[in-house]
Amino acid sequence: MKHRKPALLAGLSFAAALAAPAAAHIVLSQPTFEAGERYAAFFKVEHGCADSPTVSLRVEIPQGVTVLETPAKPGWMLKPEGNKDEVRAVTWRGKLAAKTADQFGLLLRLPMKPGLLYFPVVQQCEKGEGRWVDIPGAGQAWRDVPHPAPVLQLIAATSPSTMFMAGNIMVDKPWSPATPGGANTAAAYMTVMNHGTAPDTLLGATSPVGNLQIHQMSNANGVMTMRPMPNGIPIPPGATVNFDLKSGYHLMLTGLKAPLMQGARFPATLKFEKAGPVQVEFSIAAIGARAPAAAGTHH
Repeated sequence: MKHRKPALLAGLSFAAALAAPAAAHIVLSQPTFEAGERYAAFFKVEHGCADSPTVSLRVEIPQGVTVLETPAKPGWMLKPEGNKDEVRAVTWRGKLAAKTADQFGLLLRLPMKPGLLYFPVVQQCEKGEGRWVDIPGAGQAWRDVPHPAPVLQLIAATSPSTMFMAGNIMVDKPWSPATPGGANTAAAYMTVMNHGTAPDTLLGATSPVGNLQIHQMSNANGVMTMRPMPNGIPIPPGATVNFDLKSGYHLMLTGLKAPLMQGARFPATLKFEKAGPVQVEFSIAAIGARAPAAAGTHH
């Protein structure tokens, strides 16, 4: 893990630099990320123009960034600019009350080279506008310019990641341990994040390789029990829910049609109450693994 410290420390100090003015500016909810990866960009709008509601938000896409998905946002019309292979800007049109915060999301592919990426944003209100388009010059810091553009710091990739997105829901690193020959059950894990301002619920999942159910494992008086969660698992707004060995939440895969082989992947569809279906791929780690294998999670 020692080789990760410089990049992680740089990311933490950069995030801290953004923390103070976050309430006044439009920023990315995750201001540091690994270069070359899929990235769910959520632009945080804290308020309108004084007492005027926001009616549109236009985000410019930096050179080298690829727009993979433009998820629908309830109550808003979304219009990409450019063509399918090169989207250069995205505009949302709707209405957001002046004192209400919200986030606007895109799924992007980031360039390979570490550094800073700026996403100029124009926030149009019923009265007035906010032009968050200033990019610091040589010797200037992000906070030194009056209307700074949202910025993302790309750090050197330390391990590949897999990320999927629908609406305000982001699913990161879905994975499962491999199974020995003859086994007909397996467990699958992942991290689910809700970047929206409203709660959602993971209702269930399906996969062509077997039957998927949401389960929770618990330990009471030294006795391990596992029970299905037929009503799903709530994903509160702004929260991260881990499906892992520590939390006990996991997806139980039964009726396997073939063994899960290390290094392969299998598709699944996660069903959320509000975000709808999310198509994901579970990477397969070694038999008995307790975490996803870096080599098996690249997508």
